Amino acid sequence: MRKDDSLEFLRGVASIVVMFWHTLLGFAPSASGIFANGPANSLQTSFVFVALNGQSAVYLFFVLSSFVLLKRYFASRKIGDLLLATAKRLPRLAGPVLVTVLLSCLIFRQELYFFQDAGTQTGSPWLANFAFASKPLTPETANFSDALAQGAWRTFIFGDSYYDTSLWTMWFEFWGSLMVFALAPAIFFVHDRIPLLSWCVLAIGVFLAWLVNFVLVAFPVGLSLHLLLASKFRPNAWTRLALVAVSLALLGYAGNAVGIYRPFAVLEVGGLPENARRAYTAILGSVMLIYAVVASQSPPSWLTGKAARFFGDLSFPLYLVHVPVICSLGSWVLLTSGSAAFGAAAAMLGSVLTALPLMAFNNWWIAALRVLFDRFRRIDTVAAAETAHI
Repeated sequence: MRKDDSLEFLRGVASIVVMFWHTLLGFAPSASGIFANGPANSLQTSFVFVALNGQSAVYLFFVLSSFVLLKRYFASRKIGDLLLATAKRLPRLAGPVLVTVLLSCLIFRQELYFFQDAGTQTGSPWLANFAFASKPLTPETANFSDALAQGAWRTFIFGDSYYDTSLWTMWFEFWGSLMVFALAPAIFFVHDRIPLLSWCVLAIGVFLAWLVNFVLVAFPVGLSLHLLLASKFRPNAWTRLALVAVSLALLGYAGNAVGIYRPFAVLEVGGLPENARRAYTAILGSVMLIYAVVASQSPPSWLTGKAARFFGDLSFPLYLVHVPVICSLGSWVLLTSGSAAFGAAAAMLGSVLTALPLMAFNNWWIAALRVLFDRFRRIDTVAAAETAHI
């Protein structure tokens, strides 16, 4: 099924926001609002924070994944499409992840990480501790067999991510995907018969996700986009514009009622933790933004075409490589030049350049998996046809 250019554009922008966020944490930690100076003395007080709030951008990734993964099945209602998507999910993610983890292991072994000294200089505990890695690594303790296991399966099954801490999302991405694959048949079956009741089934799915981990709520909520788009209602241009404006305001919220977000203090009344406030607000904002984009019958030209597809192709590779680049090249430039600004610029430019060959590999990997799994799809189609003639 052809990719939606506008969704690819959103995915690309989200990956850039995550890169901006981690660059801010590493090279201008006081502006992030999560360290000693506090959110009230940071960029969290301004609407501009929507361009830096990588924590919200991750939830946009999750909601997008849930919606996109089920587009084929929602259109075909063929269980074979769902089974193939389920079987393909782990290898699809593992290919570029494995390459990145092995690269990070090589950087460790060659002693090309400079994050400790750089973090001390900028005053960033995030940078000094390799982006808050759960397990400290050294040139002696980093080994390729461990990296191979982590990149191939452990980061997805158990959540290991100490070679590249951005991979903490892969556990949620993998298990969240399986969750929506399991929920989709029940939700769509009910929707085809009693549309209103499908929202009840969806609510049950959201509750089950919440019981496991509140972050996983993003995945069943992403299914709601299919139910919304299946209705005959379509918002007009002004309504879509309002949805975009509100969604961006929500995505800029970091869980703290400071600056322009003082009215959000109402969310603190029930004692909801900061991370949960941020998560639920970001999930709602993500659904609103995606719906506003896909509900448009004629999206603007900058949301379609080669540029949008390029952003989409770059998104996953950029997401994977930017932390290792920040902790190696960016940190080295900072220490050499004595300038945090130069270090940040080198980190961002280096991340984009490093992502380009990984993007080429990722595109090849996706095409190879598509050929392989389309072969299974054809076999299934032929078998079904032969059964129908018996």
